[in-house]
Amino acid sequence: MCEAESVSLQASLSVVGALECVVRRCLGPDGGSVLFTKDTGEILITRHGQRILTTLHLDHPVGRMVLECVCAHNRVTADGSKSFILLLAALLRGIHDSAIRCHKVSRSPATPRKLANQLLALCWKVLDDIVAHDVVPHASLLFGASADGLDCDVLPALVRGYVAGRVGNAQAEVLTSLLCELYCKFSQEKGSSTAEAITFLHSSFSLLYAKVSGLPFGSSQVVEGLVVARDWSVWREADGPVKTLVVWESLDKPLIAMGESVSICFQQDWLLRFENLMEEKLSKLQSLQVGVVLSGVKQPECVLEWARLNDVSVLECCDSEQLDLLCELTAAEMLPMQPLVRITTLTSYSRLQLGGCRYALLGVPPHGSLKTHTLVFCAPTPGQLEQAVCVSQGVFTMLQHMCRSVFRTREQSNDTHSLSDSHNTHQREIERDGVSRTHDQPHMLTPLPDPSQSFQSEQPRGSIKDVWDGILHSGGVIPVGGAFELLLHHSLLHCSNHGDSEIRRLLAEAVLSVPRSLHSHRPRYFLQQHALLMSKLQLLKQGHTLSDPRSGSDLRFDLGPAGSGLLCVEPICSKHQLVASVLQCVNRLLCVGTIILTQTPVHRSLRGTSEDSEEEDM
Repeated sequence: MCEAESVSLQASLSVVGALECVVRRCLGPDGGSVLFTKDTGEILITRHGQRILTTLHLDHPVGRMVLECVCAHNRVTADGSKSFILLLAALLRGIHDSAIRCHKVSRSPATPRKLANQLLALCWKVLDDIVAHDVVPHASLLFGASADGLDCDVLPALVRGYVAGRVGNAQAEVLTSLLCELYCKFSQEKGSSTAEAITFLHSSFSLLYAKVSGLPFGSSQVVEGLVVARDWSVWREADGPVKTLVVWESLDKPLIAMGESVSICFQQDWLLRFENLMEEKLSKLQSLQVGVVLSGVKQPECVLEWARLNDVSVLECCDSEQLDLLCELTAAEMLPMQPLVRITTLTSYSRLQLGGCRYALLGVPPHGSLKTHTLVFCAPTPGQLEQAVCVSQGVFTMLQHMCRSVFRTREQSNDTHSLSDSHNTHQREIERDGVSRTHDQPHMLTPLPDPSQSFQSEQPRGSIKDVWDGILHSGGVIPVGGAFELLLHHSLLHCSNHGDSEIRRLLAEAVLSVPRSLHSHRPRYFLQQHALLMSKLQLLKQGHTLSDPRSGSDLRFDLGPAGSGLLCVEPICSKHQLVASVLQCVNRLLCVGTIILTQTPVHRSLRGTSEDSEEEDM
């Protein structure tokens, strides 16, 4: 191998190997945590893969490249950061060993860059077919007897499988039940679709939670309405629906009518004019029978005094994004006045006591088929709160990615059936008419759905249970604990008609690094499950069924943390995306010819060079 490629591979191996040592210890539900300390004395205890990698100070350029690839992958699936590093390290070691072996036995050895390109070609051309035809059809056999009670518990099993490897065992069950409760309450309205609820939770989750420090984690709850982390500046109790004014600026801001250019700041009677304008504005609000004012900023004392005199409740310094969401959910109307104000209706409003703090709870009317709820996180320390929020956001990102993948698969399947039906109809017309159509005549196909439309509008609106049952029985999920990696390993070694055998063997050996690390504390268990899976697949090829006595005992992949017996599953699409992302990262790392350290930022050097060239041209 050439010197430049050797430097790139050695640097990548060194950096990724160091990251591997960090994440391997906290892999899986029984893994440990990493303790970070700062110069200020603050500490962070976590085993969340992305938080670990982003908290590390990575000065080496290869380390920063790897971190960019991990973050790009996480933006899509929010899953697999630790597995990403393990698989990446195993692939780099495999490429290194394969390049040395080829160099000894061949006159034209395979260089690391060539192997990386072949792996990437395998990803684009073969990996999709292998997963679709060799992994997904066999996913159901891995559940064994556990599948009997899984039909109504697919969502908890998915959430549990995601949460268990990121928080402590005691927090995992609490967080799993909370997230499932939040999803179910958003979807409990008649006619709501699974995709619609998940899409809304994924896009708006940052506005649908509140954090309370100093309470036990078990005090967390789901409350109906929108919780605002502020106390009422002016509080007046009221029953039933109430008209609400939403304002983002101070109401005493000098007003300029639309299309006019009038200023009163330099008039001798400016104070009197200003007071008259405020009186007119507040009188108009009073005529609208406003009962609540929600403000994004602090309002002047004259507004608060007016509110006290007219029994109007005022909530100041609200989050502007929460106000935007409230206006969207309630279809607020804009008033023709300045500054910008909107008027809407709340079903109720109240005070919410959480620990030692008071919060405002706003009752939001149903938005279409969605009913707004807020998840209240409680934890003893701020660090645990941030970790719970990060994991919860990741759960809905994972579910969003899975729903999109399921929809895409169904769309492709429908297109295939449409093409087949069109072809059969075409043949029947030919047989009936006895006339052959010319080949240059265009054949009309079923039009594809508009990609600009939101994917959730295309989802079937069956019951929630039917949707999750369909995902289970179509092979959309697989037990955690290395099941996907073992199936992919077997498929890569036995699909002789797909690509180069050496490249498939290289990837097949690398994917086993994840389950090996996951079960490093019980290697005999891993070997038993591996051997049992291979025997079952061999029996299936011979035409036997899983109920056949010769199929042996049930496969028992990881059933929750610390032997809890709770089945945990994960989406196959996330595992598939993980392998593809790692192969792209390998190709990117091994394309580096040399590493040059410079004291000047690259963008500044480039700007200076361009300026110098312009001066020379002049």
